[in-house]
Amino acid sequence: MVKFMSYEDNYFELCETTGKNTVIYGNGIYGKRAFPYLKNVSYICDRHGKEMREEHGIKVITLKELEQLKESVLVVICVKAEKVRQEIKDELEKSPIDGYVFDYFDNIAFPVYKEKTISDIAEKREIRYIRLICDDKGWILNKFAVKMKEELDNRGYRCSIGHEIDTSADINHHIIYASCNPIISHYNETFMITHIDSYNKVEFLKYQLRNAKMGICMSRETMERLASYGVPREKLCYINPAQDGNIKPKKYILGITHKTHEEDHRKNERVLIDLCRDLDPDYFAFKIMGAGWESIVECIKKMGFQIDYYSQFDYEEYLKLMPSLDYYLYWGFDEGSMGYLDALRAGVETIVTPQGYHLDIKDGITYPCRTISEFRDVLLELQARRRKIVKSVESWTWKNFVDKHLEVWNYLSGNEENGYANQHMYEDGIFSVLKMNV
Repeated sequence: MVKFMSYEDNYFELCETTGKNTVIYGNGIYGKRAFPYLKNVSYICDRHGKEMREEHGIKVITLKELEQLKESVLVVICVKAEKVRQEIKDELEKSPIDGYVFDYFDNIAFPVYKEKTISDIAEKREIRYIRLICDDKGWILNKFAVKMKEELDNRGYRCSIGHEIDTSADINHHIIYASCNPIISHYNETFMITHIDSYNKVEFLKYQLRNAKMGICMSRETMERLASYGVPREKLCYINPAQDGNIKPKKYILGITHKTHEEDHRKNERVLIDLCRDLDPDYFAFKIMGAGWESIVECIKKMGFQIDYYSQFDYEEYLKLMPSLDYYLYWGFDEGSMGYLDALRAGVETIVTPQGYHLDIKDGITYPCRTISEFRDVLLELQARRRKIVKSVESWTWKNFVDKHLEVWNYLSGNEENGYANQHMYEDGIFSVLKMNV
């Protein structure tokens, strides 16, 4: 009769004590790979044995032929697909074979690496209720809890904030690792990791992750550094933090300090209107001191630009105005602007024409421009530079922060069926789990 061996029954020990021959069940790739490690292999059994003659110089037989053997044998099932292995076991249980049956993929003698699937990690369950654990009051960690709750509420999840876990929650997420002390693994605890700056804190993380499901770092660098310290990498991921998105970009303050000359327009004052047509008012504001700019100021304000305008020269205001500038503008070709000298004295960079005494000051001109096109190119370059900085955190929103947590939590809950849906969109969150670089 057939006896099915458990995980703890060591094939090699039984092989040594009984001296029985071995039959490999399965002549596929895993049977071939297992062959060099098994002892006294006398036959290879396969459902398609009729179509095969031999392997490794050993006869390949069918299950029916195996049933006709007169000897007691050790049968090692070398088929990876769990469903097929179970079908084979059901067939062997009904057969008159005398022997011991081992599962190559589930026996202590064969420490075969088994890739974890979502079903291995957790029994599939839907996430409905998330508990956020936070002891902080009024500071940044409390903000994390409040913002996450707002986003989860918006998505229709039940969410609460408290000082301890809720055993009825599908996920218990600690806003900071310090509050997590999981005694058992039943309550699906995760926690945020930050400010790990001592050996004791690293050891505490190792202790926590014995029962916690995942430690969520704020950065790739922290995640990889902790892994190098021996914190289990398979229980680490990272999700970049969020910003509110309410802060407006700092505008370049551009300064002009001369009056207009309508009789000959030698200062080319209407150039400003031409330039502003191509600029974004989110990135530029103007301070103008000088008579005659009223119509131009009104036109530019209608374009959406912020302007502080002084129609008369006021020396006290002038002393305040000049150091407040980011760039001093001058596009006239009448030897130079006296405001240019004061701008340099204030440490302000300049976008001016390279002429007259402008040229006699070493390192005075930051951007020399001779044409409207050159002035426009400089200002658009500055705009693009600042816009690039602003956009660098454009996707670091609380919405995306929570979405990435939900992806990780669903993965841990066996409920993430399309984990690679946002591949190439970002690298943190679920992708720091699925694409571990160890």
